[in-house]
Amino acid sequence: MFEAKEIISQNNDWITLVFLVILFLLTINKLLFNDRILHSSTLFLQKRFLLIYFNKEKSIIFNLFQITFFLIKVLVISLITYHVNYFFKINTSIYGAKGYGVILICIVSYFLIHYLIGIFLAEILSFQKTFRKIVYDKINYFNNLILWVLPFLIIYSYTDSFKVLFFNILLFLSLLLLVLRYSLLLYNNKNLIFNNIFYFILYLCALEIAPFVIILKLTI
Repeated sequence: MFEAKEIISQNNDWITLVFLVILFLLTINKLLFNDRILHSSTLFLQKRFLLIYFNKEKSIIFNLFQITFFLIKVLVISLITYHVNYFFKINTSIYGAKGYGVILICIVSYFLIHYLIGIFLAEILSFQKTFRKIVYDKINYFNNLILWVLPFLIIYSYTDSFKVLFFNILLFLSLLLLVLRYSLLLYNNKNLIFNNIFYFILYLCALEIAPFVIILKLTI
């Protein structure tokens, strides 16, 4: 308990800066896309908004809203990863602001490699429409996940009491929402997946596993 208090005190400034950036980006989206961000927070419960926005944006998946949310997403995921690394003491060389920077670079690299491999496979195997639909669902469900996890991440980052309890809540909620996200993706796209089972298996191997392997090779 003493060690947890000490590290939060030492790193409070840079963690606060990260949260300020996240809240600033959320404010921009709130001002520019008020309805959209409200709908994004309920996608796990109301999938109709996925169809509505996909029909509007399928030709330009990465608009200003999604680009801003991508920045929010990588900042939040990197901070969760940082806390997990510190809690379990996985790699003691990536503590503090510099350590967070290393994690942030790895997370951004993972998503970029993930997307570029996906585009390459979609073009080579000619399943662009299927790929675009699945990517769109994945991105937006992840946006929903981030909005639900963020309050618990803030609480854990600043609390001095019950650190283990709040960490367990944060970790359990993150994993639960990830499972829910993948379950909804499979359910909502079951026809696309069953009609393109070969591509789906290739997708899992190339896009969900390969980027992790590449990042690990580059960092270890």
